[in-house]
Amino acid sequence: MNQQLWNEILAYNLDTPFSEYGFSLRLVNENYWTKDFTELAILEYKKFMYLAATSDMMVSPSGVIDVVWHQHLIFTESYEAFCKMLGKKIQHVPSTHNKEDFQKFRSAKERTAQLYEEAFGTPPSTIWACDTMYDSLNLPKAKLKIRSFVNWGVLAMVGLLVPFYWLLKPFYSRFDNPEFMYVLVALTVVVFAGLEFLNRYRLTKIIGLFSRESFAYSLRPMELVYLKTQKLENIINGTLNEMFEKGMVYMDKDDRISTGVDQKRSLNEDEAQVVMTLNETGSTFYSILMATLKRKPVFSNIANSMDAFKKYVYKSRKFSQLFYLNFSIIAILLLLAFTRIITGIERDKPVFQIVICTVLLVVAAIFFLIRLTGQLGTNSIPRLYKDQILPSRPAENNWQWTYFLMGAAVLDISLTAVIDRGGETGLIVLVLVVVMMGLPAVVIVEAHAVVAGDAEETNISAISKGQKREALTSLEIIF
Repeated sequence: MNQQLWNEILAYNLDTPFSEYGFSLRLVNENYWTKDFTELAILEYKKFMYLAATSDMMVSPSGVIDVVWHQHLIFTESYEAFCKMLGKKIQHVPSTHNKEDFQKFRSAKERTAQLYEEAFGTPPSTIWACDTMYDSLNLPKAKLKIRSFVNWGVLAMVGLLVPFYWLLKPFYSRFDNPEFMYVLVALTVVVFAGLEFLNRYRLTKIIGLFSRESFAYSLRPMELVYLKTQKLENIINGTLNEMFEKGMVYMDKDDRISTGVDQKRSLNEDEAQVVMTLNETGSTFYSILMATLKRKPVFSNIANSMDAFKKYVYKSRKFSQLFYLNFSIIAILLLLAFTRIITGIERDKPVFQIVICTVLLVVAAIFFLIRLTGQLGTNSIPRLYKDQILPSRPAENNWQWTYFLMGAAVLDISLTAVIDRGGETGLIVLVLVVVMMGLPAVVIVEAHAVVAGDAEETNISAISKGQKREALTSLEIIF
């Protein structure tokens, strides 16, 4: 092995210089990869390029490595410098899928595996044996989407009302409403409690199908914070808290956040993004800084990758079967209530109470099923880390893991105070600017969305870029 060449390849930073949409961030954004998986994919890409540079014969990448390679080709200056360092121009040869190519690429794949073993040992299966990050979850997709099942299920419920009516009419005529209500409430409690226990058990079984080398077992603390809370601002709050403790950012007496840190200082990508933003905007209020940072890829990518993770699991056959079962059992419960209303109306009995009870049951059913679709992220995965993964690891003096386990309780009290009053202060200031500048009234509503952190979901087209810039300038003048 050419150790000197490998050390140079290993030291080559594809993310230099840092930018808001650099190499790694673009990989994460376009492929919904986690941070750890992205770093591993880049490392394995470097190993592959070492093999390509030192071999006289063609070598073949895996699907994941090919994604990294394609992106590096787009970064032309970086790729040219990288090949110059390799001492060899590495050409990307696409497959035409004919028989001759098939044999050629199969031989290249076998050769690559042998060369890799000789140089680096056993390759990670999540990179070399999988075409996507999600293949390691071992979850085949369901043939019928959950949304389609729900639509057909509702239609089936309507169709089943007639047979349920004729089947239950003789039985219902023997019971008055109070007794039926008691039975329905008790049955509802038993059904929901039983399904809750079943869901936790089955979700644990689904997680058990994941490969131990899967990305799901190497999530970062902030990725777990988002899974657990489903709030992007909690990730940013954690980053700001660490920067406060390190003295990278500070608050003045007016609760405006500033930084005196130079971007040339050694920073991780989260810290670099905060410093870059504050250097561009100057000292600013928490609510405005939060709205700005939530749109930055370094933070939004975390939410996107975790949402994609959950979505992939929810589209799987195993989870869909669990959802089908929950929906079917709850549908039977609802049919019992609807049939009771129909028989009551037919017999000219008072049905107001049972109607109210049924409406509440429908609301509870919808809430329960929606909660089931979020339970993997908010409960199952975090519990896996708390109960199994973290206790088996060597103790880490890492504040982010403490933040994941304990939540906002470990945030600095000064930051917590700013968070609590930041929204009100920011809204008052923005509304004041809007009124003073005579901008359209709709801007006030949209300004509230920015303060609330919903800027990415709000169309702030009612004012021009120039007006926005003038508004922000007015903020500095007023304060």
